[in-house]
Amino acid sequence: MTDTQNVPAAGSGPHLIRITDNGKIKAWVSFALNFLEANEGRPIVFHTLPATPRAEGADKSSDKTQGGTSVNQNTSKLSKATTSVPRLLSVVEIVKREFIKSLVAKRSPRLAGLHQYNEIGCLEDFETNVEKPEEDRAAEIRRALSGGNHVKVKLTPYMKITLSLNALPELAERGATYQSPTIRKLSKSAKMRMKKRERAPKHQPPETTGSTSEAAMED
Repeated sequence: MTDTQNVPAAGSGPHLIRITDNGKIKAWVSFALNFLEANEGRPIVFHTLPATPRAEGADKSSDKTQGGTSVNQNTSKLSKATTSVPRLLSVVEIVKREFIKSLVAKRSPRLAGLHQYNEIGCLEDFETNVEKPEEDRAAEIRRALSGGNHVKVKLTPYMKITLSLNALPELAERGATYQSPTIRKLSKSAKMRMKKRERAPKHQPPETTGSTSEAAMED
């Protein structure tokens, strides 16, 4: 069972979905659309972080389709945190497109689509605060000072994309790149329907006067 099938915990924070190489795009899209409709105030975050979270805020309900396989166990030279990025982008674009279609189908007065925030980082950044044994650190210092060999630096990119019904300026302040929502175009008939709704007076029940009620009691 993937994390897209889990019932989200109540709260106001974002719901995280881990995108993998072998998950079903249709399931992710369906879950995301249902979640956004049922939780208007909560954003949804798609990411390619490994099954075992290395950072605070990583998805705790990791996708079990990989059996918790570590990103370093991948036989390819690129980690799954990197190879899953194209699938993540596909999922996000489909969710945005289908969300607009759902607004049209429901004849929703909402014209704007979803706000999108993109974040890119390296898994190694999560390990900067992890203390290494004294022997390992001493060996690294000796290699760096010897000058004979360059110290090998490994960087493993990952990506996170947040979709939200509302703007989240705090993410942009944190360094995320922002993509404004798509504005759907209304047909002439849809525009006329909206104008009729705006002009239509609100129905109010007729007020019963005191004299009328008294007359009814006398009869």
